Amino acid sequence: MSHLVPDSVATKDPSQIISRTVDDEALIIHLTSGSYYSLNAVGTRVWESIDGTRTVEDIAKIIQTEFDADFDRIETEVISLVTDLAQEGLVQIK
Repeated sequence: MSHLVPDSVATKDPSQIISRTVDDEALIIHLTSGSYYSLNAVGTRVWESIDGTRTVEDIAKIIQTEFDADFDRIETEVISLVTDLAQEGLVQIK
């Protein structure tokens, strides 16, 4: 996996994952490993924003607008979450 930077773009591979949102919580299953993941409301919004075209910075701006917090902290947290998702094989980084 390459190092994530603000202009990195993450993509989901629908052939490898199933996800649903229930009560502001994303539930994700990695089909190959069988691993199950859940994300809180902010993580869910990040997950929903990963569309293969938005950069990490774009996603952080969405989160900042919706959750009204410090942009630098949000960007750091988004990078951390997307890195974790990539390490688990749930997204690929471009």
